[in-house]
Amino acid sequence: MRVYRLDPKTGKKQLPTKEAGLFVLGDPKQGNRKHVKANKVTVRTEEEMIDLIMRGFSVRVDTDTRPSLVRLNLLIDGKKVS
Repeated sequence: MRVYRLDPKTGKKQLPTKEAGLFVLGDPKQGNRKHVKANKVTVRTEEEMIDLIMRGFSVRVDTDTRPSLVRLNLLIDGKKVS
């Protein structure tokens, strides 16, 4: 996996969540409603996900408790992008 988030508290790697084989993202145009199920954006490939992350989209990652839509501490190929 090329995209991951480092948990700011533990430093643990958090990988993007897949739902039915699709990556889930949040559109920044939706503001504080981007986390709502009806507003989710899904893509099939990691390349599509990376393109949207670079345009400001948030990505849903697996955490110890439940998936979370995040924009900060994202890394692509080990390089911090946000």
